[in-house]
Amino acid sequence: MTQTSLAPVRVGIIGCGIISHAYFTHSKAFSILKIVACADLDFARAQSVAEKEGVKACTVDQLLADPDIDMVLNLTIPQAHVAVNLSAIKAGKHVYCEKPFSLNVAEGLQVMAEARKRGVLVGCAPDTVLGGGIQTCRKLIDDGAIGKPVAAMANMLGHGPESWHGN
Repeated sequence: MTQTSLAPVRVGIIGCGIISHAYFTHSKAFSILKIVACADLDFARAQSVAEKEGVKACTVDQLLADPDIDMVLNLTIPQAHVAVNLSAIKAGKHVYCEKPFSLNVAEGLQVMAEARKRGVLVGCAPDTVLGGGIQTCRKLIDDGAIGKPVAAMANMLGHGPESWHGN
C-alpha cells in the first residue's frame, strides 16, 4: 500500500502573543502544516518571534497579500477575531481561529457566510467544554449515572488565564 504525500498547508500566524509559542511548537508534530510567516500589530514582536521560530516577519497586510500563505492562524485578541477572519477570508485564505470564534452569533454567521461565498474553510479551537473530561461528565449525566441533577455549583481556584496570558 502506498501513501500519498500531500504538500503542507502553508500557515501565516496573525498575533504573536504568548499562545503563538504553543502553536509553533506543537505544529511541528504535523507534517501537513508548515508555519511560514507571522505578523502582529507590534511589528517588533513579530520580528522577535519570527527570528526565534525561523519564519518570515510581516505586517498583517503583507501576510494577507502573500500568495504563498494558504491559511491564517488567528491568534489575536477576541475583539479582533471577526475583523481578522473576514480580512483573511476576503484575501482567499482559509482561517483557523483561537476561541472565541466571535463575540456574538450574528458576527459568527457573517464570517461563515463570507467563507462559503469565497469557498474557503474556517475552523476554531474548541473550548474546554468540548474536552474529554467535560464530555465524559455530560455523558454520565445524560445516561442517568447520578440521577436527575437539580442544582449545580462551580468554583475556580486560580487567577485564570489572565495571570499568564496577558498578551
